[in-house]
Amino acid sequence: MNEESIDIDTQSDELAAVRAVVLSAYPDCVPELVQGGTVAELLASVEPARAAYARVAAVVVDRTEPPAAARPPVVPAGGGSAVVDPGALPPAEKLRRGIEGHRRR
Repeated sequence: MNEESIDIDTQSDELAAVRAVVLSAYPDCVPELVQGGTVAELLASVEPARAAYARVAAVVVDRTEPPAAARPPVVPAGGGSAVVDPGALPPAEKLRRGIEGHRRR
């Protein structure tokens, strides 16, 4: 190995270390967009990567909130009773309800 290839390997290792530090400092960015051949290029790519992350996060949040039509309707408490079709009741139940209603009077 010659000295030039060692310098290139060392420089790329150092650049990878700087990229790792940048990614840990900015977890709100798209890692694939943080790239560059120099430290200055790496740092310059952080803001576009953060902006892309923010756009994607906004779309995801919008899609996870249920639309108004999907929410269940609000029903006031204590307002109703079960409606029973007398034609669907068996004769014994009709008699029981009639006697019970007569006793309440």
